Amino acid sequence: MEFSIRPDDLFGATVRVNGKWLGIVEEKPLAFRVPEQGEYQLLIELAPLQADPSGDVYPLSFARLVTVKDGKIVPPIVVPDGFLHLRKAGAQHQIFFIYPKVNALARGLETLAMSMQVETADLDRDGRLDTVETFATNMSGHVRVRAATGKILLQDVYPDNGVRVAVTDLTRDGRPDLLIFWREPSVANGGDDARMQLWDPASGSLNGFIGYTGVRKSGAGDALVERKRTTPYREVTELFRYDRKPGESATFTPVRTEEKMRMRADTPADTVEAFLSSLEIDDGKGATLFLAKEAPILATMQAVAPFYAHEIDTVRDGEATVRVFRWIEPGYYDRELAFRIELVQEPDKVSQWKIRGVTPLS
Repeated sequence: MEFSIRPDDLFGATVRVNGKWLGIVEEKPLAFRVPEQGEYQLLIELAPLQADPSGDVYPLSFARLVTVKDGKIVPPIVVPDGFLHLRKAGAQHQIFFIYPKVNALARGLETLAMSMQVETADLDRDGRLDTVETFATNMSGHVRVRAATGKILLQDVYPDNGVRVAVTDLTRDGRPDLLIFWREPSVANGGDDARMQLWDPASGSLNGFIGYTGVRKSGAGDALVERKRTTPYREVTELFRYDRKPGESATFTPVRTEEKMRMRADTPADTVEAFLSSLEIDDGKGATLFLAKEAPILATMQAVAPFYAHEIDTVRDGEATVRVFRWIEPGYYDRELAFRIELVQEPDKVSQWKIRGVTPLS
């Protein structure tokens, strides 16, 4: 098996594998080989060559075990932390790393909390208005619910200084509920996940959900939660109604889906980006808007979906080469797949070019 350790963006590394010094990786990958057969572990030790030139943080040396069995990577037992990431690219296994970091002395300190949002409602049903407040620092968001008496009913800290709240009767019991929305870094998709918490003052329960991005209130007093997914070219918003039966977990029933174009794709590169980004957010209907007439090729890309990221390598003469990345083991091990995309001019209101064919590249 062939491995290559890829350079990081800033610090560089001195590398040991199973106690043997392998070399320095700074600008070019550092390659090594291991047997194809058998089961064994690779102890990969990475030590930084320098500190952050800004002086704000210090990268920390770290080590990780990679288990190999008969030429295949074995997923770790523990939840990946994102500091080591493997990729299957052709016959090679690429190793990417990000150092854990600590704040330098007297640097990276959290700023004072600034008030961002205030909502009022009678949450404890005493006939007086209670207050829901959000505060932001440079590092986090804070939510605090204070009763009219001054008593703290709820407070928490979130890893997003853009945390938002909404007060509405989502559970339809005649009493206001509190919805808290924020985004949390995700190892699995390389970005962040939308998160929502529902605090029901009637029962005192606090439940968390993934994927919901906001709330939509209607004039009739009804409230629906949103799941909004966007690309530079498309926006898809799914609306759900809260439902819960006695003794069962909460569910969200789909009500309707709203779609709109955000921007027209005017160049071949725009069309490729619009097509791939639609598939990346699981918007198959949007992806079909960028297909040529009678081009039965969507299944080619859907066969490798879902993928969490993509790159466009070249676009010229009506042809593009692209790569998509899909997880084998979320947050730890992925596979790179390459495709050739053929384009043709078929102007309409969403794009100037359309995709005529997709061919996998070995």
